[in-house]
Amino acid sequence: MKFKTKIAIASAALIAIFACNLPSAQPPSDESQVPPEIETQLMEGLQNGADVPITATFSPIPSLTSTTNPNAATATITPTYSVPMLTVREQTNCRAGPGQDYEVVFTYLPNAKLEIVGNYGIENYWLVKSNESPTGQCWLWGEYVEVSGSYWAVSSVTPPPTSTQPPPNAPTFQSWDYTCTFNGINNDLNVILTWSDKSSNETGYRVFRDGGLVAELPAGSATYADKIAVNSGQGVGYRVEAYNVTGTASTSTISITCP
Repeated sequence: MKFKTKIAIASAALIAIFACNLPSAQPPSDESQVPPEIETQLMEGLQNGADVPITATFSPIPSLTSTTNPNAATATITPTYSVPMLTVREQTNCRAGPGQDYEVVFTYLPNAKLEIVGNYGIENYWLVKSNESPTGQCWLWGEYVEVSGSYWAVSSVTPPPTSTQPPPNAPTFQSWDYTCTFNGINNDLNVILTWSDKSSNETGYRVFRDGGLVAELPAGSATYADKIAVNSGQGVGYRVEAYNVTGTASTSTISITCP
C-alpha cells in the first residue's frame, strides 16, 4: 500500500510539471501523462528504496583569449629625408670658421645654393660644402641665408681654432672718374672709385666720404660708384679702408670738386 502511494505522488508531481509547460488556454491532452519508460524508472527506484532526483548538467562556457603572433608583420614609418640646403639671400662672406675672427674664404652672391654639412648654433653659423674653399668647406652666417631640406638632421660641429693674422695691406687708388651735372639747384656728382687690392687676408673694404662710412664691401672688391648732390666749388673727400679682425689699412684721401 505504501509503495502504491509513492508511485501516485511521483506521478502527480510529473503531471504537474508537464502541465505547467502547456498553454493555459488548451485543455489537457494525453501528452500530460507520464511516459511508460519514466514511470518504470521511478518504480524501480522506489523499489530499491531510493528517491530519484531530477538534476541538470551545465557545460562551462569557454573563455575567449586574445593572442599576439610574434611573427606577424609590423608597419614601420620612415621619415622623409631631403638634402639640407642653404640659399644665400644677401651677399655674404664664407669664412674658415663661425665668426668674424676667422679668415674670409669666399664671398657668395645672392641666390647661391650650397649643401649644409654642419652647424654651430651658438653663433648661428652653417658649415657648407664649398668648391671655392681650399678645404672644400666654409662657414656662412645664418642671418643672410635661408635653409631648407632636413637641416635639423645635421650635426653640431666644433669650431676650428682661430689663427693670429696680420692686418691687411693698404689699398691704393688707381683712378677716380667723376662728372658734375647741374640739376637746376646744384650739381649731381657721380664718382667711380677704383683701387688696387694689395692684400689677401682682408675681411672687406669700407668706403668713407668726408669721414663718414658710406659703404662696406666684401673682400676682393676694387671699385665703388657714388652719387651725391653738391654745390659748385664744394669739395668732397674719399678714402677706402681694408680691414680684418686684427686691424685696418687705408688709402690716402682724394678730394673732388665740382666747378
